[in-house]
Amino acid sequence: MENYSQDKVFNSMRYASDFQINKTVEIRINKIINLIGKNKLVLDIGCGDGSISKRIKDAGNEVVGIEISKNAIRKTKEKGIKVYDISLNSEWSKKVTEKFDIVFAGEIIEHIIDTDFFLKNISKVLKRDGKLVITTPNVAALGRRLMLLVGKNPFLETTRRFTDAGHVRYFTRTSLCQLLKENGFRILNSSSMVINFHSSGKIYSRLLANLMPTFGNNIIIYAQKTK
Repeated sequence: MENYSQDKVFNSMRYASDFQINKTVEIRINKIINLIGKNKLVLDIGCGDGSISKRIKDAGNEVVGIEISKNAIRKTKEKGIKVYDISLNSEWSKKVTEKFDIVFAGEIIEHIIDTDFFLKNISKVLKRDGKLVITTPNVAALGRRLMLLVGKNPFLETTRRFTDAGHVRYFTRTSLCQLLKENGFRILNSSSMVINFHSSGKIYSRLLANLMPTFGNNIIIYAQKTK
């Protein structure tokens, strides 16, 4: 209950605004939809205001969300999407009644304290041989590496203030793949979105991200449940 109350307050205040889709986010969404395909029952974990859920639904899927931000839950429901009001730092799988073809966890695992527990909950709501699409910021992105090289903090959070995103975990592609394997997932595909050349995100390369995904600004993993 304590996790739920704390998460509810933080996320309701921090994520009260509508989700903003810029050019690089649009690239990520298209990659996600291509991995998911169509005619699937999809669980969107940490679905926010339902903007990406709606896109997945419009691509020919049935979508259910999990969210804790009060305003985001309301907006997701307004888009015609069922949403569970649950903290992801709890045993949330017990409250979900469906079994899913695909779980989508977009930019959420970096907010999770017990990542093993989180992935075990995902496994429990997936069908046999179900798939997981998971994305997270890349701590080893080119820009972050350069900032470390000159002794600057590469956007690693040290507090949980309402101006922060609430990140408590940081991943490279290797560390995320290893974590997934340890929790019963087989890696089918890994990629990135773009390599940024400016902190604004307006100067970037998709081609270089495809050639050198470990330098990309985020990590996109497509994995299959094996146990």
